[in-house]
Amino acid sequence: MIALIILFILIALALLVILDLYMAKKYFSTHAFERSFDQTSGDATFYHDGEPFFDQLLSDIHKSSSSIHMMFFIVKNDEIGQRILQALKAKAEQGISVFLLTDRLGSYSFDQKTIQMLQKSSIQFYFLNKPRFPFFVYRLNMRNHRKITVIDGKIGYIGGFNIGDEYVGKKGRFGIWKDYHLRMTGPVVADLQHVFLNDLYRTADIHPLPYEVFPTLEPGTLPCTVRATAGFSLEALFLNDIEQAKDRIIICSPYFIPSNPLIDALLNARKRGVTVEIIIPMKADHPLVKEAGFHYMRDLIKSGCYVYRFYKGFYHSKAILIDQKRCMISTANFDKRSLFLNEEVDVVIDDANFTAHVEQQIREHIAVSEQMTQEKYRQRPLLTRPLEWVGAMFSYFL
Repeated sequence: MIALIILFILIALALLVILDLYMAKKYFSTHAFERSFDQTSGDATFYHDGEPFFDQLLSDIHKSSSSIHMMFFIVKNDEIGQRILQALKAKAEQGISVFLLTDRLGSYSFDQKTIQMLQKSSIQFYFLNKPRFPFFVYRLNMRNHRKITVIDGKIGYIGGFNIGDEYVGKKGRFGIWKDYHLRMTGPVVADLQHVFLNDLYRTADIHPLPYEVFPTLEPGTLPCTVRATAGFSLEALFLNDIEQAKDRIIICSPYFIPSNPLIDALLNARKRGVTVEIIIPMKADHPLVKEAGFHYMRDLIKSGCYVYRFYKGFYHSKAILIDQKRCMISTANFDKRSLFLNEEVDVVIDDANFTAHVEQQIREHIAVSEQMTQEKYRQRPLLTRPLEWVGAMFSYFL
């Protein structure tokens, strides 16, 4: 009798979760903020190491004269986190308008003492995407994974770095950390500002900001397109990128758990004679993610795709390069969570020289990676194979 009651409760809970996800998807399909902006121009500096990235970010913060708008998925209260927070605190105390947004679960360790310190110094701090009813299960999984900083409305940052010591290689578990991030100037910064302000206004009950958030910006030299997604349009954008390829596709991602249409698109690209290269980490920083990735590699490797596993530290980079002329730097991973749940943003730069510059760095990372051949795939440990199926079963939430 007790077993039947427990079974009934479990079935009821499962049905409630399914109903929550179904109704939430239906609701957010018309309420989520997704926008592919018109192509504009800008200039970009590409960063792939944490220390120069954070040094430049801190320099721009120190030089700010009117506003700092910062949004990260993770902000940690460690050494590098304190450097950033203290710099923001100093600017706020000078009268600069400072906003700091961070995801509620991504920065779950952010303590109340730190929040009070920020607020006391006039930093306007807000958690994004707090889990709440209705649609609690969906909201629990719908993370704001965007990483945008806009300084004085003139300098923009976007990419894969979060704020924490591991991003400068100070965590022994991961060692050297590789990520890709852009520092941008020019009209493209206004589009990043739009994404930031949208996330701010729907989180905080404030009026439009009482200072210039969209200053006049001089045209840049690179054609740039900002694309903000929230679990509905990213798959179609990736499919369009892949289907346009005629020569080469390079995919960089810490988590490789694609949808079936994306797998089919890559296999079709191989049939067209397109070279497909995928760079992922050898180390794992989340349970089942590595094992789930194996589930999707077999057919790709068999078709002649090159899969490289970066072993000199942890590879957290998120980029897609198409035909040596299109480069996309993103906050989105090549996985189902970014495709169908997370709020993400990327910048597409359609320029051969800039794409070649990024590819040159990717080649250096491939040089310290191991190629996953068919033989090595067959030799993966037997004990991990059941986990591959478990990971694939729950891949939507990994």
